[in-house]
Amino acid sequence: MSEYQCYEFVALDRPLTSEQMAELRAISTRAEITPTRFWNEYQWGNLKADPAKLVERYFDAHMYFANWGTHRLILRLPVKRVDWKCLHAYFFGDAARARIAGDHLIVDLHSEDEEPDHDEESQGLLAALAPVRADLLRGDLRVAYLAWLLAIQAGDVDDDDVEPSVPPGLSDLTAAQAAMVEFLRIDEDLVAAAAEGTEAHTDNRAGLRKWALGLTLRAKDEWLRRAIDDPDLALGGELLRVFRADTKSARACRQRTVAELRAAVAKRRALRERAEAERVAKAKTAADAARRKRLDALAKRVDAAWADLEALVEKSAHEAAIRLAIDLRDLSKRDGPSVPFAAPFEAMRKRQLRRRGFFDRWKRENMVERA
Repeated sequence: MSEYQCYEFVALDRPLTSEQMAELRAISTRAEITPTRFWNEYQWGNLKADPAKLVERYFDAHMYFANWGTHRLILRLPVKRVDWKCLHAYFFGDAARARIAGDHLIVDLHSEDEEPDHDEESQGLLAALAPVRADLLRGDLRVAYLAWLLAIQAGDVDDDDVEPSVPPGLSDLTAAQAAMVEFLRIDEDLVAAAAEGTEAHTDNRAGLRKWALGLTLRAKDEWLRRAIDDPDLALGGELLRVFRADTKSARACRQRTVAELRAAVAKRRALRERAEAERVAKAKTAADAARRKRLDALAKRVDAAWADLEALVEKSAHEAAIRLAIDLRDLSKRDGPSVPFAAPFEAMRKRQLRRRGFFDRWKRENMVERA
């Protein structure tokens, strides 16, 4: 397998200046650089810069993909627009890190897998992941909780540690949050076990409206001042974040230890694997019954089937010919010498020497089966 790496960065809050683009061009002469995006891929070598430093200086989101099993997602958020005191509880160890860098919070999520990735279709994946940044800015703690689950999966959290507040809607993730789970390869059984018994995510615009209308005149004036001073501020999302923090929308019931979560995961996985095994067994039983029925019908018209097979070979209808040849071979295996296969097949081969495509395909098919 050849080496493959992909680096993608996007600027979301404001475009890059021409000076910044020139600085980036000095780092990479062959990267795709626009006012909002930096993208490059490598079959050898790598980016001559620290991605985290590039995010700190230029970008709001970064995705890294390497086909030997490394995935990384970095987000930059204005620290004044997040509740760092609340978010801090969700980030542990190396897999899920968050730190303050100047005026920004840097969220750095990292996933390693010993099974290499062969899919190099990573260009554009950041577009699916970037909306989780807006979720964090709106105070949606599901993203932070998923980061904490990533830390558990990486072994960065002790079994005796207690989970942070569980946000509502963990069993109903957004498309971007689901993409985050897939990209960082967070165990879906772990996500499902963590979501058991949690609150559903509800549209609480009525509650937000009531809360906002109940603010003091001084508080309302402060929101108006912020809207005027920062016209690019997503005021609705900011109001929602503060509302969620003030109304404590995270779960208030008893919080679980990591050991309890791991036990719930093991139980869920065992049930899922048993159900999958039963489904596979049921499907196999049905397939075997259908195959027996098909071979029984074939046994009543063997001579005609051989004529059909030769006609298919002559027409180069390889897919249909291979399927029929397999059925004739399996019928011979089932019914023994009374339904010969090798001799009529060899006779047909001699008559159709020019039809090498089918016979080459048949040879490969039988090599795969023996393997």
